Amino acid sequence: MAGLTVQAIVSNHIVRTGTVEPVPITVSVTRSSGVPVSTLTQANFTIGNTWGPNRVDVSSFQGGNVQIGPGAVNAGGLYLLQIVPTTGSTWVTWSTYHIVIVVTDGANHGQTIAELNFPMP
Repeated sequence: MAGLTVQAIVSNHIVRTGTVEPVPITVSVTRSSGVPVSTLTQANFTIGNTWGPNRVDVSSFQGGNVQIGPGAVNAGGLYLLQIVPTTGSTWVTWSTYHIVIVVTDGANHGQTIAELNFPMP
């Protein structure tokens, strides 16, 4: 078994509390050698909120060979996900979500945590 290096950025610049708008997450996955892992599917990812009753679901997934900018060289190992509150819920005011991203690729595993904040109105 080998480790995967997983890094994630959660961006919340426009999503408002009380809505179900998707929040984007960019995830980078590399092998311990630094080689990008570009062959993963959504089934390789487990996404969740660690604390509290507020849960999230993945609503969109793109992956593996995402471009890093217009005309840029493909970095590989980058995945774009969007999360939404679970069915029947909305984003909660003044909440901090600790989003855990777990990646499994055969016997290889890795995880990271990213913070999603909803500031006071």
